[in-house]
Amino acid sequence: MEQILSQDEVDALLKGISGGDIEEPEETAAPEEEHGYAAYDFTRQQGIVQLKMPAMEVINDSFLRAMRSSLANTLRKVLDVTAVPMELERFGAFVRTLPVPSSLQIFKMEPFRGMALLVLEPKLVFALVESFLGGTGARNIRIEGRDFTAIEQRLIHRIINILLNDLEKAWYSLHPVKIQYVRNEINPQFAKICEPEDIVIINRYDVDMDRAVGSITSCIPLSNLESVKSKLMTSFQREKSEEDLLLANTLQENIKNIPVTFKAELGSVMIPAGDIIELVKGDIIQLNRRRDDLLPAFVSGVRKYMGTPGVHRGNKAFLIKRKVFDQERD
Repeated sequence: MEQILSQDEVDALLKGISGGDIEEPEETAAPEEEHGYAAYDFTRQQGIVQLKMPAMEVINDSFLRAMRSSLANTLRKVLDVTAVPMELERFGAFVRTLPVPSSLQIFKMEPFRGMALLVLEPKLVFALVESFLGGTGARNIRIEGRDFTAIEQRLIHRIINILLNDLEKAWYSLHPVKIQYVRNEINPQFAKICEPEDIVIINRYDVDMDRAVGSITSCIPLSNLESVKSKLMTSFQREKSEEDLLLANTLQENIKNIPVTFKAELGSVMIPAGDIIELVKGDIIQLNRRRDDLLPAFVSGVRKYMGTPGVHRGNKAFLIKRKVFDQERD
């Protein structure tokens, strides 16, 4: 049978410890502390270096303003959205902070690899749903132990489409992306977009509408943005408009359609003009290249490739072996 102390016995025990009548067990130092070293797991980096990403801050600010306007127009009420400073955290530690149920929306940002996560705090979800249905959004609703209904899921999905559209526009100024909605989850254990040890970028936005306060959090694995990491860490010079980007894309497409000349040089030789005059049919001119040498290929008069000649499907062809990066050396 379990022995449970009464309240009087607990008070007497605490009084004895504070008065010195009862000796507390001495804490033994860990072997690491005793010898002046600490155990280090090389498979897991304990410290996370907080990177500065000025371009990401511009994206977050653009998303914040777009989200504030979109939610206000959709809900037909005045609300305030504030951003919390960006953080880098391990995905496992971030997931442990999420309550159950949570509105976990998984999406993909093409052309980036991997998945990302958009999290709506449960009390914010119920406040948004109530506002959609004509309520004030300030009523207290029991969250624990219940799931989102079909109607609530449908209304949440409308909000998610709006938020993902705003996020796609915010990224357009730095790197055009196409956001594709994948699925939603309620339990954080099933929203595994990366490994628990992976570093993720956490951006949280606090939404205050009347007396209802909740947060919207975006979680993007840092490895997903490896291709644009250099852009994110450089100072953002100017926010380009959609017209500027459209003009740049149009110019790039037009440049790709410009016809250019492509020539492969089999070889060359210097001979006197008198010998050229005396040339007749059947004479052989020995060039300065061997049969197994790589031949240069010129694009609009500029040497760009090195390769070998041949025949492909009955036509004369040129097999490119490598590109030329330095005109003087390659």
